Order: sequence, then C-alpha cells, then structure tokens
Amino acid sequence: MSVQQEDSSSAFITIREVGDEFGLTLRTLRFYEEVGLITPTRNGRQRLFAQADVERLRLVLKLKAFGFSLSEITKTIRKPGIGPYGLTSELCEEMIDRLTQQKLEIEAALAELRRMVG
Repeated sequence: MSVQQEDSSSAFITIREVGDEFGLTLRTLRFYEEVGLITPTRNGRQRLFAQADVERLRLVLKLKAFGFSLSEITKTIRKPGIGPYGLTSELCEEMIDRLTQQKLEIEAALAELRRMVG
C-alpha cells in the first residue's frame, strides 16, 4: 500500500514496505537512519520513503555487499567519487586488496577444515 503526500504528487512507501522489499528488519532501517545513511520523510512517527530514499538504500546495500564498512559507505555517500556507485578508483583498489586477502584466509580455513573431516 503506497501513501501519497497531500501537497505533492510523489508517492511514498512505508518503512515496513521498504523492509519487505529489501528483506531488512525495521530495526536495521531505523539504525541506518540513526547513523545518517538514509533520511526518510517523517509524518509524525511514521517514516515514509520516496523513490530517491529507496535508491539511496539500494546504493547502501550494494556497497555493503562489496564489503565496505558503514563508515566507508557514509563517506562515499557524503563525498562520492566519479565512478560507478560513487566509488573512487583508489577505494576500489583498496577493497580489491582487502577482499583478495579475505579470500586467501577463507580458502586456508576451508582447506584446514576439509583436512580435519576428510
């Protein structure tokens, strides 16, 4: 169910609808608002999300999926680079290095566990 703001033709959706769409808890969405990652409109205590808010949340979740910390995501959103998702090439290179190291550590852990069971 979409809610319409009285003085605008922009449609808003509720926090529950956003949570359902992205598979997020209301607590997570409230936390993202608390730390400034998203800024839904308020109608009293009700949080209403415009399409721009939904797109920003989509960006937050994409950057989170890439492995960026909430602090890094906040910095990226506040001062975006010119690349895709607002990332700078330097930040992408740092993340590639970080993920490559994590992958090596995970592969080593998996190999050790496999030796233990096999």
